[in-house]
Amino acid sequence: MRGKRTIAAMRLRLLVPAMLVVVATAADACRFAQDAPPAQWFEWSNALFAADVTGIELEGQKSLDVISVRVTETFKGPEAAAAATLRVPSRMWSSCYLERPAVGTHVLVALNPNGDTLVVPLTQGYGERLRQLRSKQQPASPAAPAQPASAAPQTGEKPFHY
Repeated sequence: MRGKRTIAAMRLRLLVPAMLVVVATAADACRFAQDAPPAQWFEWSNALFAADVTGIELEGQKSLDVISVRVTETFKGPEAAAAATLRVPSRMWSSCYLERPAVGTHVLVALNPNGDTLVVPLTQGYGERLRQLRSKQQPASPAAPAQPASAAPQTGEKPFHY
C-alpha cells in the first residue's frame, strides 16, 4: 500500500510543475497580446498581418475557433497570402480578456515559429505605427543605416480596445 502512495505522490509532484509551466506560458501570451508595443509584435512573430474576419466557426472536438480572414496588409512574412484560416483555442478569449472577433472585424494576426496564433482587433492608429516600424525594418541602402526597431516612438495606444 505504501508503494502506491509513493508513486501517486511522485506523479503529483511531477504533474504540478508541468501544469504551472502551461499556465505561466498562457499568462505570458495573454500579457503579450494586451500590452505589446509594435516592435515586440515584429520580434515575436514570423508572420504579422492585418485582415478582415470573413467567418468564424467552433471546432467542438478540439475546442478551437476556426477563423477565416481576408488579408488586407502584410507587415511581416510572405506577401502572397490573400486569405488565411486560423485555429485559436476557444478558451483564449475569456482567459486573456480578449474580444472574440466577429465577422467584419479588422484584426491584427500574429503567427510565431512555435505555431502560436494571436488575433486582436486592430485600430487605425496602431496599424499606422506598425507601418512605420515595417518601413524602418526594411533593408536600408548603403548610404542610410537602418534605425533600430526600439527607436520607434512609444505611445500608450494598444492594437485593440476592450
